[in-house]
Amino acid sequence: MQLKIFFKAFPETSKCPSCGKIGTIRRSRTRNFIETAAKSTGVVSLYKCRECGWRGYLKKYMINRYSFITVIFYGILILSVAYIITQILKKNFGT
Repeated sequence: MQLKIFFKAFPETSKCPSCGKIGTIRRSRTRNFIETAAKSTGVVSLYKCRECGWRGYLKKYMINRYSFITVIFYGILILSVAYIITQILKKNFGT
């Protein structure tokens, strides 16, 4: 079983945020330092609509409800194990 928390999004096949047409969004080149810095984070990419000319950022990865629940579960699990280990160390080695 492979557990994926983040799912890769494909904005090229989604609707344009401005005109709502499907399949018109394509990758766009960066034009200034701010766009280059945002692109280098790896979280967002720059896109442009062929129809209406909209240009902006879209996320590369998405998190769905089950991913959020999985992240919460692992966070609680890590905190629980850390608490148990702390209690065992205090009991065996004192304070």
